[in-house]
Amino acid sequence: MENAVEFKMLEKPNIKGYTLIEGFPGIGLIGTIAVGYLADKLNARCIGYILSKSFPPMASIHKGKPVLPARIYVDDKHKLVLLFSELVVPSSVVYDISEGILKWAEKNKIKRIISLAGMTARLGMENKKPEVYGIASNDKIAKELVDKNVKLITEGVTTGVSGILMARCRIDRFPAMSLLIESMRGYPDPGAAADLLEKLENFVGFDIKTKDLVEEARQIEAKMKRLLSNVGTSKKQYERAERHSLMYG
Repeated sequence: MENAVEFKMLEKPNIKGYTLIEGFPGIGLIGTIAVGYLADKLNARCIGYILSKSFPPMASIHKGKPVLPARIYVDDKHKLVLLFSELVVPSSVVYDISEGILKWAEKNKIKRIISLAGMTARLGMENKKPEVYGIASNDKIAKELVDKNVKLITEGVTTGVSGILMARCRIDRFPAMSLLIESMRGYPDPGAAADLLEKLENFVGFDIKTKDLVEEARQIEAKMKRLLSNVGTSKKQYERAERHSLMYG
């Protein structure tokens, strides 16, 4: 691997005009849970992996088969590319992965990118439905978010792969949005991930049933905690990512 990050493709699909939905670990592990659930429920096929020597030495076991933690799936029926990671990306390769995703999307003529993530919950919201906020790479997408009742984040800081990716999309004038849902710190939040997927339906043409995600919450929470605990460095990076995650206003 000459570069810090490599996109290892198992096939060369025709994905021109598809929407890329991505999710990386952060607050509540929202992105990882939501996009992973989509890949499973849409019966998407794995078309590639993201590799780096900087990643922790680990593999996931999915449906009885070993798979690398950062994977790319495609769903031709709904014209979706689903990209997610089950490991926290080391800070040393965040820029490389963000740059790689954008270049890969441009090369394959992806129509737009949608990032899914969690954000710090407001105080006192424990018994309230979490709000969904948005970040847009251009004014047209900002209007779409507002028209679909997503509150725009006008001031703040966003970090990690999704944050840098959004900034790069802005610079390259690539259509992209980030949907972020309030989530509690310190543990995986499948319930918030389910709420975010319901909001995502307003932007993508599918009808995904999130009932299973809520019912499987304990299993998913246990799985994600196990993944983090298996790699001590990733767990520390996840906790650090939470501390430095989105602040908004």
